[in-house]
Amino acid sequence: MSSTTSPALLPRAQESAIQLPPVSSRSTSRRDSSLWLLESAPEPEDATELSDHLDRLLGRLEPLAGRLWQLEADGYWANWFCYVGSSAAEHAVELDRQLLGRLLTLPGDLWLDVYEDETTAL
Repeated sequence: MSSTTSPALLPRAQESAIQLPPVSSRSTSRRDSSLWLLESAPEPEDATELSDHLDRLLGRLEPLAGRLWQLEADGYWANWFCYVGSSAAEHAVELDRQLLGRLLTLPGDLWLDVYEDETTAL
């Protein structure tokens, strides 16, 4: 089983609470949305369970819970988007109650994108 996880924050409103000049000089136009990703690993890890990926991210984000909830209150949208690769011979994704409880302390819904692992496809 391979998996990678990214919590994402997207602004819901067009007006941002933080007004900063553009980082690049290519365009001065304001965007209606943006994307911020934090990955649990630089690439999918075949021998690592989804719960381990989520645990890594939770360890980094739980200390910032107050700030993340404030971003959501300011109009940003959050989710936990998880890619999970699996073959027919593998077991199910397991998320225990403790891990699910930890997820509930942070903004965002859990999204699972389950796909057939390319290494096992015919």
